[in-house]
Formats: sequence, structure tokens, C-alpha cells
Amino acid sequence: MISQDTSIMIISYIIIFTGIMIIIPLGLFPCFFSGFLTYEIIVSSASYFERFVGANRARWAAVILITVSIAIVITIVIINCTNFFTEDINNISISTEINRIFSDLKKRLPDFLPSFLPNTTEELKDQIFNWIESNLILIRNMGHTFLHGFITLLIGLVIGTLVSCTKSTQNHTNNTCFIIQLSERIYNLSQAFRNIVFAQIKISLVNTLLTSVMIFILLPLIEKSLPLGKTLIIITFILGMLPIIGNLISNIMITISALSISLSIGIIMFIYLILIHKLEYFLNAEIIGNRINANPWELILSMLFLEAIFGLEGLIAAPIFYAYLKTELRLKKLI
Repeated sequence: MISQDTSIMIISYIIIFTGIMIIIPLGLFPCFFSGFLTYEIIVSSASYFERFVGANRARWAAVILITVSIAIVITIVIINCTNFFTEDINNISISTEINRIFSDLKKRLPDFLPSFLPNTTEELKDQIFNWIESNLILIRNMGHTFLHGFITLLIGLVIGTLVSCTKSTQNHTNNTCFIIQLSERIYNLSQAFRNIVFAQIKISLVNTLLTSVMIFILLPLIEKSLPLGKTLIIITFILGMLPIIGNLISNIMITISALSISLSIGIIMFIYLILIHKLEYFLNAEIIGNRINANPWELILSMLFLEAIFGLEGLIAAPIFYAYLKTELRLKKLI
């Protein structure tokens, strides 16, 4: 007969695994990700601040630092976006450069393809506006999804901050068996998330280093300079914190910048980034696999499986969820 403690433990597992499986369908994955990320950053930073402000104020010092950093980043992004749309986008040199790219493409592509490409920036604008006009419902749904994701991300930041600053003051002596079991499940999930995040930092560093080699070493050897090279490297590292999708975004931005030099440079950069991306796909599985003692094929299989079920968010969540599953199985000595 199952004891009460065992029943409570089983219930805690059911609650956590049910919660994990419905996070993505409910559109709460940004909240989950930002909440755990904020918590881990604050807790990790607090150990450093303890040497200066004491244990009681360390986490609040970390919170203040993170808040100020986020505010500065948001301010810089808003200012740069404003300058781009009010000044840079009207710069004649940009239009001239885009026209040159289109002209270069038409000279090198087969005759039947250029008919699908615009001849000038004016034609490009017309095509964009026509696409927007014919896809208003899709764009509205995309805007709603983005807004929902952004709001839940901010809520996750708040929740992660509050949990990280209140955990140390909790009294665990009066907790019930259910609370203890549930807290253990959440702690294991947090550790799995932490392992994946730190592994992803290593992967992002490797990706940024390889990209820097092309931008700052190989291109200068042929007397070419990538526009906004330093900025793109910073963006590559930051977006590299997001598995798969972050690299796709940064690669698109780098390729567009390379096309501003010439079509051939753009193609070379595109192929180089594809090679890095393929290398990183297996590097991702290797580094993360070492963190959670999993073989690369296990992670790749879990990523394919969750991507088939939940789409892109499932692809990002797969290493975290699989790491947690292996943690629980290993603690119960089932593997």
C-alpha cells in the first residue's frame, strides 16, 4: 500500500510535469524563461555583492544593478530606433546602396529570377505595402502574439525578482510535506535551467568568436570592412543566449550587412554563418550534454520531438525540460 508521503511525492511530480507541458500551449513560456533567468542572475550576482554589502542586502544590490542595466539598454534601443526611422532611413546613401545590391543580384542570377525582384527601393516599398495590405489579419495576430509575449516576459521578470529576494527570508521549518516535495521539484527545475543557461553562454561565446574571426580578420585580409561590425558582434553574443532562434536573427542581420558590401561577400558570409550554425547545433548538444550527462543524440532527439509538438518554443525549451527530466530520474536512481 502506498504511504501518504509517497502519494504526496507523486502528486508533486504530476503538478510540475503538468505545469511544464501546458506552459507553451498557454503562451507562458516567455514568462517562465524570463522569470527563471532573472532569478538565476540575481542569485549568482548576490554571491559577489555579499563581500561588499553583506548577505541581507546582496540580492537587492543585484536587483538594482539589473534594473539599471535593463533601463539603460531599453533607452539606448529606443534612441537608436528613433534615430534610424527619423534620420538614417531617409539617408540617400542607404537607398543608393540597396539599389546597387538589387542591380548586382540581377546581373548574377538567372534571367527568370530577377523578374521576382524589385528594381529600386521604391518598388521594394510598394511590394512591402502591398504585402501588408493583403496580410492585415496575419500581421494583427502577430502583433497580438508579440505584445502578449512581451507582457508575460515583463511579468516573469517581476516574479523572478520577487522570488529571489524573498526566498532567503522564508521559514522552512514549518513547511508541510507537500510544500517540501514541491519545493524540491522546483529547485531541481531551477538547477536544470541554470545548467542549460551557463552552457548556452559558452556556446554563444564560441559563436561570437567564430563570427569575429570572419568580420575582423578574414574580411580585412581582402580589404573589406563589414558595416556596423562591432555592433553586430555584440548583438550576436546577446542573441546567442537564446538557443537556435537567436542565432537565426543575428545571422540574418550580418548577412544583410555583408550584402551592402557586395553580393559575393554576402554569399560568402551566408555560407560561413550556415557552417557555424551547423557546427553549433552539434556543439550545443555536446556542451549541454556534458552539463546534464546526456549524449548529443538525446538532446537532438528531444529538440526534434518538442519542436514537432510545440513549434519554435518547444525547440528552445527542449534542453531545459530534458535536463530536468534526467535530473529527477537520476535522483531516484532510475538511470
